[in-house]
Amino acid sequence: MNLNGTIRRLRRAKGLTQEQVAQALGVSGPAVNKWERGACCPDLALLAPLARLLDTDLNTLLSFREELTGVEIAAFTEELYTLAQSGGIDAAFLRAEELLHRWPGCDRLTISLAMTLNGLFFTLGVAEPEPYERRLEPLYRALADSEEPDIRDQALHLLIGRHMRREEYAAAEELLSALSDRWPHRDALQAGLLRRTGRGEEAAELWERRLLNAATEVYESLVSLQELALQADRPEDGARLAALIEETVERYALIPGVASSGRLQQAAAEGDKTAALSALRDMLEALNRSWDGGGLYPHLLPGTQVAVGSVLLPGLLLELQREPELAFLQDEPEFQALLKRYGGGTH
Repeated sequence: MNLNGTIRRLRRAKGLTQEQVAQALGVSGPAVNKWERGACCPDLALLAPLARLLDTDLNTLLSFREELTGVEIAAFTEELYTLAQSGGIDAAFLRAEELLHRWPGCDRLTISLAMTLNGLFFTLGVAEPEPYERRLEPLYRALADSEEPDIRDQALHLLIGRHMRREEYAAAEELLSALSDRWPHRDALQAGLLRRTGRGEEAAELWERRLLNAATEVYESLVSLQELALQADRPEDGARLAALIEETVERYALIPGVASSGRLQQAAAEGDKTAALSALRDMLEALNRSWDGGGLYPHLLPGTQVAVGSVLLPGLLLELQREPELAFLQDEPEFQALLKRYGGGTH
């Protein structure tokens, strides 16, 4: 039974404060606060008047109705889409309100319906969405206190967007601080807020960091996919991925040297000493050069050139000597010469 969450959600949906509920029921404000925190429950004699005040019934207030499954919630959201296409946004809102009245304690249903209705403004081309957004806002605020982190973050995201559209940037920034770091759209929201409040340089730095992280993730994914392709004896796919690795590193100005990693992995799988030594030579020479980010990351690398070789070369050289897949190179004079040449780091 999620009585505390249901009381809080229904109270906010009605636009009532804790003090107003307390006055209507003849109790203190702190008592209502304790109900909503789950520290205690209302007296039995107060349940019926509380249900009437919140426009619900005892079964709903006490969450006696069984929880909805993901399949059922998906069916309800699909029903809203279908209903909106035939009857318009008002029909969809009416049906959503019926569902929320029946299952007020189901946060997942609430956020699903709220997001569906929010999306319908665009899908249906609603000319004046503001009156409808006002009806959704209490739901967002109630869900911003949800015990489920993903639901809470979705609600906060919607609230932040609403405040930004109204140019209420202080309120948006306050809510942004409550958004968890793991929310995938957090950086985009923060960058948008920085840009709108005249902090364009900070926004640019944030986007540059996001671009660098995303490009690095793409590079790592391609390397792993190539490794799997070669293990599955698909050399053609491996060669295609090696080319994509090189293109990605060059296009997004990643750390010099890693562009050759795909060629080295391909040559090692094929036992091609000439190709492997060529890739290794290119890798070590590139790592010995400074990295300036190719002009893509001026706020992360402001007028500087990072000598990555001094950081990466010692560990890489040790790994090259221990890597089983490169064992076929150990007796090659050029391989040993490369290890010796770069063994001291940058030159």
